[in-house]
Amino acid sequence: MPLACGIDLGTTYSAISWYDSYNNRVDTLDLESADGDRVLRSVVYYPGEGEPAVVGQTAWNSAKQFPDRVIVGIKRSMGMDYETQEIDGVRYTPQQVSAEILKTLAEDAQLRLGEEVNDVIITVPAYFGDAERSATEEAGQLAGLNVLGLLPEPHAAALAYGVEKVTSIEDKNLLVFDLGGGTLDVTLMHTATSQDAENALNLEFKTLCKEGFRELGGMDWDRALAEIVAEKIMDEHDVDIWENPTNTPLLLDNCERAKRDLSRTARVSVVADLMGHQAEVSVAEFEDRTRDLVVRAEGMLEDVFEQAEAEHGLARGDIEVMLAGGSTRMPMIREMIEAYTGAPPLQFGNPELLVTMGAAYWAYLLQPDATLQVQVTKEDGTTEETEVRASAEGLTDISSDAVGVEVLRPDGDGGVKRCNAVVLPKGTPSNEKAHKVFEAAEDGMKEIAVVLYKGDSEEIADCEKLKTFTISIPDPGVTKGTRVDVTLYYDDSLILRGEAVVETGETIDIEVE
Repeated sequence: MPLACGIDLGTTYSAISWYDSYNNRVDTLDLESADGDRVLRSVVYYPGEGEPAVVGQTAWNSAKQFPDRVIVGIKRSMGMDYETQEIDGVRYTPQQVSAEILKTLAEDAQLRLGEEVNDVIITVPAYFGDAERSATEEAGQLAGLNVLGLLPEPHAAALAYGVEKVTSIEDKNLLVFDLGGGTLDVTLMHTATSQDAENALNLEFKTLCKEGFRELGGMDWDRALAEIVAEKIMDEHDVDIWENPTNTPLLLDNCERAKRDLSRTARVSVVADLMGHQAEVSVAEFEDRTRDLVVRAEGMLEDVFEQAEAEHGLARGDIEVMLAGGSTRMPMIREMIEAYTGAPPLQFGNPELLVTMGAAYWAYLLQPDATLQVQVTKEDGTTEETEVRASAEGLTDISSDAVGVEVLRPDGDGGVKRCNAVVLPKGTPSNEKAHKVFEAAEDGMKEIAVVLYKGDSEEIADCEKLKTFTISIPDPGVTKGTRVDVTLYYDDSLILRGEAVVETGETIDIEVE
């Protein structure tokens, strides 16, 4: 069976893992030490003069000397090609920068394993739309990889838990609270198992509702801590730390370590620059400064719980919260969740590696006839070996946004206005197709434009334009009222696809990239 790897492409750190079928376990590549974790800094340094890009800790260290040549946190720009970074007159898209990270992970894994790493599963935040997902897939292709699929990060974390605790996921409403270095995902799914004809257990994960933030993660807590330090140094020494841009990477690096230390101690001292200026910060000061960040995270949690009650009739006691992402190590996050839900959250394994572990399991299970051998504890306390399987059909995700088509409607004053007619509502399950019939607006049309918008408002101004698909019509064109049947759906990776068919026979495939 060819080796397939799982990659957690993170905002601040990334990792690559694979399933070792001989030892029945997931291995994660030892890359760089970040408080003992096997992760790679998602930082890219472009030295210039034809030299190849540098990725990881070395790139991060270079930011202290060449901040204008280093790109950090590129994941927050995925799907926004206009947010390019210019270095030496060259503009780098988020896909190109992400490709350097992916390529480094694959090459390092190849050196470790002694075999080619080509097939990969890449994880993405659950709230990522089709633009962000397509950009992630493109980044993998630019890195020379065969992207088998994209896996939502909460599903990856749940899968890692489900494989190793298979008896614990039967008929459970599991909410994965995934707070990483740069993004937050809050996803509620129903988990279950079913037994097939060969007595293997099939894992099932059905998304019920989800919310997320593109710009809320550990790096925001680092920045808040850095602001405290900079303010204290200004007050005590009349030195503006931010005035010299080379101080910023050093200060943020030290604040990241200090943040981890504040999870275990009451106060820390943080060095802010090469001159040795430093300030002492207490847990109370840190928690007070970051209270608004915790409130934002709690708001996402509250939104999902409210949706769960309104749409699925689930009360708080019906839902168990599981932590994923390195930033959930902060006591303030665990305390917030326990205060809101009334129960301590489930902590399983290393939260920073759950996503890459789940991606590795998924990459392996997607291979034909692949099964996992796991030890299951029975009610009498004895254990037995059981085969576990998973398939794309058993993992059902839902869309993060509504998608519609631009139409003309009466404006109430005798004219017409452009409106958004929703075809795919928010929360549509993956691979569930939706149809809607529209009509040509006038006689003699030789081109019919199918303009897609993201958003559930009828007002075009409140929506985001995705793409225009133009259908060419031969002479003499169509008559007014000619039907155009538009079909849209999200595939397994939640990339938007479909087709538009004119009743005269013309058709066009829809794929938003």
